[in-house]
Amino acid sequence: MNVDYDRISKRYDDYRRGGGPYLAKLTELAGECRAARVLEIGSGTGLNTQAFLEQYPCQLTALEPSGGMLAKAREKRIPAHWVQGSGLCLPLASASISFLFGVYVLHHLSGLDGFLSECARVLRGGCAAFVTASGDFIDRHPMNRYFPSFAKVDKARFQSIATVQEAFRRAGFFEAGAAHFADMPRPIDSAYVERVANRFMSTYDLIPPDEFEDGVGRLRADVARTGRLDVDMEWESVVVWAWKRDCAARG
Repeated sequence: MNVDYDRISKRYDDYRRGGGPYLAKLTELAGECRAARVLEIGSGTGLNTQAFLEQYPCQLTALEPSGGMLAKAREKRIPAHWVQGSGLCLPLASASISFLFGVYVLHHLSGLDGFLSECARVLRGGCAAFVTASGDFIDRHPMNRYFPSFAKVDKARFQSIATVQEAFRRAGFFEAGAAHFADMPRPIDSAYVERVANRFMSTYDLIPPDEFEDGVGRLRADVARTGRLDVDMEWESVVVWAWKRDCAARG
């Protein structure tokens, strides 16, 4: 089952925000490359594009396959060059950028090897970095108690950190690294219930409809009893990165 991002684009920004604790690592890596030209892959509606540019002004190309998401991004007049296209055939010249990144994009790819080979092609020497989720976090996510398919859905599509690092090496990258980040704990309250009910994560679009409706109903009832659950939501993410060997910026 695929996620229809053209349809999702109409509500995407209502329940999501850009940036997070991982943003500092992305800008740090871009700085190490002295990157003047940057590529973001899977830019969506530009939430992370805007957050990145606020911290690291540069000439940024934002690539997004969904026309609906891209239209929403362009409405914001973020100072980026918006391009509709696929990560499997990057519409950039070889050796034309020094840094590229993507936020929660790898799990949408059926295979990493061709994609990371394309990333290596467009880098003239520099770094590729991606924000993703760990299997351990997926297993511990509080919504597993309400949606039995939650972990199964996400662990079937999110690659392990080791898998991503090995794919980097096969594509000719070196010094693959990873760092874990956690956001501040936030209550799972009525506002969070509304985010879930409006499917703020693509995971919820992949859960069977009956299971989803039942889970939302039970979650809503539990929160209504006490105002919040007995556990907070502490979002965790992982930045995985690697370098292209002929990086002039690193000597």
